[in-house]
Amino acid sequence: MRRILTIIGIEILAVTLVIVAMSHGVTTDEAKYLLNIPYPHPPLLRGIVGITWFLPGQEFLWRFIFATLLLQAVWFVISFLPDREHTERFALGCLWILSAAVFTLAGQILMAPATALFALVFCRLLLKGEDLEEMAGWIALLWLASLFTAYQAVLYLPIVVAIFWRMRLSLLKKLLCIVGPIALLAIYTATNPLAVASMVTAGGQNAGAGTLLDALRGMGWLWIVGGSVVLSILGTIGMASSRRWSLMLSLFLVAAFIVVSFRPYYCILFTPLFIAGIAARPRLLKWPALTAIAVLLCAFLLVPRTFPPFQHSPARVTMQALVDQGIDEGTVLIAGSFGHEWQYESPFIVQKYAPRAIDSARVVVCLADCPEIRWRKRWRPMAGVPVEVWVRLLESEMKK
Repeated sequence: MRRILTIIGIEILAVTLVIVAMSHGVTTDEAKYLLNIPYPHPPLLRGIVGITWFLPGQEFLWRFIFATLLLQAVWFVISFLPDREHTERFALGCLWILSAAVFTLAGQILMAPATALFALVFCRLLLKGEDLEEMAGWIALLWLASLFTAYQAVLYLPIVVAIFWRMRLSLLKKLLCIVGPIALLAIYTATNPLAVASMVTAGGQNAGAGTLLDALRGMGWLWIVGGSVVLSILGTIGMASSRRWSLMLSLFLVAAFIVVSFRPYYCILFTPLFIAGIAARPRLLKWPALTAIAVLLCAFLLVPRTFPPFQHSPARVTMQALVDQGIDEGTVLIAGSFGHEWQYESPFIVQKYAPRAIDSARVVVCLADCPEIRWRKRWRPMAGVPVEVWVRLLESEMKK
């Protein structure tokens, strides 16, 4: 009964976080997956998400699935300590669910949390470390699925190599299981230049965002957020003291990747490694109650700082206002830089602004200056929206 009540409580938390995320609206990255935009990631998970585009509640459905998987993974986390006391397993579960990364990203439709869940399974297999030969094919398929979900899965290659290398298999089979999925990913990438271009662009944006010291500072902040300080420290100590070199190497790869391509949601890529680090050195949970209280206090401090700001998406507010005014068809031109969230939120055709296309459009959204629209007849500004919006009056509306 206690476990059932705990599951229900966690699910209530998941739904709460989903509702909060829904109030913010869809971000650019989330829109890419909901619309199955063919970059920056491989097609497996975004393809599954994309085929549900026709469902009225597509956004809620996937926020709910992501939040549930991420939070209910706590039961898988406590299985890392099968032979330890209940209090120690409880403390490890608290370290997972109170990680600012897990708490903040639950309910967001991103590939980083999915990659972290794949990594969590690989870490569990690494620590199990025996009698895995019969599962070799399934593990290879899991490795393939993780790579075709997000390119960042390759950061956990040292762990996957360690898993297969200890199996009593021929060298050829080991190499096939490890390298085969990577080769398939390379072939896919070679046929998708958009993915390569997006990776180069992302790396270039980060390189021009500040100095190396700024990049290292940002990586350190995500290391802190990834484990709410307590898990970060204990997990890193556990990896080093237990000499789990595959975990340490993956930790270094994640850190190096974040230095090159910083995104706030990459903090969760650290979290499964921290869990594995503690599980490799359970003595670190010598005072489980103190550990649970410490991570709770740190979460209270970190979660408000890392949680998305409570503001509505301009795209969602604007498009809803247009629909409320009875505008339900036509083309929307958007001036300035805009993300895929405008495409997702819009019931209209969305195109980039060009002065020559004004007369054929129904709505113009000025995220950048668009002076050409202001002197044209039949266009009126729209009030009550967070951005500058102009609507073309139809003949029937002109006569009123």
